[in-house]
Amino acid sequence: MKKLWLLLLLPLLIPGCREEAKETVQVGVLIPLSGGLSAYGECMEDALKVAENEINDNGGVLGKDIEFIYKDTGTDPDQGKLAAQELVDEGAGVIIGAASSSVTLKVSEVTIPNSILQIAPPSTSPDITNLADNDFVFRTSPSDLFQGKIIAEYLYSEYGGSGVSSITTLFIDNSYGHGLKNTLFSEFALLGGDTLRSVPYPESLTTIDPGDVDFNSYIDSLYDINAAAVVLIAYDEGGIAVTQEAAKQDIIDWFGCDGIMTQGFLSNAGTHAEGIEGTAPYHEVDSVYDDFEERYTAESGSGPVTFIPNTYDAGILVGLAIEKAGVSDDGALIRDALREIAYDGTVVRTFAAGITAINAGTDINYDGVSGKLDFDVNGDVTAPYQLWKVVGSVFEFQEVLQ
Repeated sequence: MKKLWLLLLLPLLIPGCREEAKETVQVGVLIPLSGGLSAYGECMEDALKVAENEINDNGGVLGKDIEFIYKDTGTDPDQGKLAAQELVDEGAGVIIGAASSSVTLKVSEVTIPNSILQIAPPSTSPDITNLADNDFVFRTSPSDLFQGKIIAEYLYSEYGGSGVSSITTLFIDNSYGHGLKNTLFSEFALLGGDTLRSVPYPESLTTIDPGDVDFNSYIDSLYDINAAAVVLIAYDEGGIAVTQEAAKQDIIDWFGCDGIMTQGFLSNAGTHAEGIEGTAPYHEVDSVYDDFEERYTAESGSGPVTFIPNTYDAGILVGLAIEKAGVSDDGALIRDALREIAYDGTVVRTFAAGITAINAGTDINYDGVSGKLDFDVNGDVTAPYQLWKVVGSVFEFQEVLQ
């Protein structure tokens, strides 16, 4: 039997003074605090700090404060798997993470056989949909099965005013890159467009010093292919490709996706990012979102980028699911509770409303700041997408794509 995973803060024995012991319910978190996605991992941590504060300001869970315990994946699948095993050995019933799809898939090799609930906020590869996971792997962001179709339809019919007839991709050679590229090509071909030879680059480019990253050979391949548009499926390092291409000929018509909607991409691309369009999941902006944005900005020092609302929602969902399940160390019970609180019942938008309803015996349906979180049989959610455009070094919303 797993031990109850609670941190017992032992009393500090000071002459004439004694602090009372305090318990916290701990939840494991796997994020990239080093490696190619480290800047993004810091944003995820800030989002979960906002969720943690909100939960604890409203009484915590199971009568105790919640505490997110962070371990670094290094943006590396093998390191992520080792970190996941550490969390399991420490008694985790739930793990939030990882960020990149390739790390999430590797982590699932630990969570699934150990019956640990895993919620991966920003991992979008279709490979996760098809996991034989015994219903233990969930996401709060939509699969790239949707994004690939949205990009294909926009490029073919609307991009540049009348659409384009041929595309290629410069894509990161991992589960995320292959998954989005394959869906995009399949959907674009169904529309009648030409999908030309694509150009992969190694995931190792995300882990080396940006000054040592060299995209020139891949850019030369893109020149040879000569597609009407190049879809850039990348992370922050994609900005280096944009800058290096601009220094060569500055003729490629780039189109982006959710992976490059980051401050790191803008920093790497500089002024050469101006005018680039792309897609990312869309969320309604309302008073609940505005309140989250204000708290997140106070914590982080800047506004939330793509998938950060989804990360916050994962934290709130875990808190509510633990309260509903009545335990913090049984992944199966928490998983079952997760499905109960995010599908049918009274709609709630905050942790305070959710826990009040749960404790009153009311069924709830948590709709987060990222949108509806009605998990399907694969643990996936659906969402509309937005078209964004870089204007004045800012990702500016253009329209909703559905």
